[in-house]
Amino acid sequence: MSISHSPYVRCFWTGSLFLTNGTVMPIHCTHISTKMIEVEAPEGLQGSKMVKLELKAIHEGKTATLKVLCDPQLDVFNEHNKHYIKLSYHTISDKDLTFIREFSDYHS
Repeated sequence: MSISHSPYVRCFWTGSLFLTNGTVMPIHCTHISTKMIEVEAPEGLQGSKMVKLELKAIHEGKTATLKVLCDPQLDVFNEHNKHYIKLSYHTISDKDLTFIREFSDYHS
């Protein structure tokens, strides 16, 4: 069975989420694929229609700072008193996408 994109896998990278109102908050990734990412954040999206995500990524000893513009898909207050936020990629570099693909293929 051939899949044209990498699977959705667990991820524990940390980083920052930048909202359009100037708020910057610490986040950690819970799941990632080459199309979407899920993060937990202390606050919600506060009306942001697009957000910037910076993740400190590590895989097989290689590190990278991934910088992605994302379109919010979901913002839910969860049982951990955090906001579970699901984002789809709006703009992502080929280099960052390759890093995510290698990580998710390895962990699937």
